[in-house]
Amino acid sequence: MKRLFYITNDLDDAELISDEVHKNGIDDHHFYVLSRDNEGINTHHLHGSPQLEKTNLISASRRANLIAALILIIIISSLVLFTDVFENLTHIPILIIILVVSCSLLLLKMTGGSFDDYFTSLFNQHLDAGEVVIIIDVCKSQVSKVEKILDDHPKAKFIADSSNLSSPMPD
Repeated sequence: MKRLFYITNDLDDAELISDEVHKNGIDDHHFYVLSRDNEGINTHHLHGSPQLEKTNLISASRRANLIAALILIIIISSLVLFTDVFENLTHIPILIIILVVSCSLLLLKMTGGSFDDYFTSLFNQHLDAGEVVIIIDVCKSQVSKVEKILDDHPKAKFIADSSNLSSPMPD
């Protein structure tokens, strides 16, 4: 899946975009709106949050923790299955594992944190300017259809895209 990020000037336009995108098969779980206007999100019946802090957008660092845990499991499983490292339980193999996992975790945390910071600053910049951020998750086969819909809205402006696995995930 691909995640598309757009901005628009107001919630009226976001509602029009929401209606058109929903008519083309995108449900509320794949369409998300961020705005500083809490009342406006409710009155326009949009799926979203008024504040970036109330959303679960900052998740790259959490995924980094899961990846580090997976790396640890793979390393330990590989060592147990394919070597005899744990037969002579010395401290060196354990220290090597701890070092590799610590380095992996540190690298993944830094990468995830910088990714989170990028999206947080991008969203806050637009939200502080009074704009509305629209996040749409689509299958790769739907990308061109959704882009065409958004191209027909003169107020909507494309700001970013990414895989929905590597980008922040709205809740």
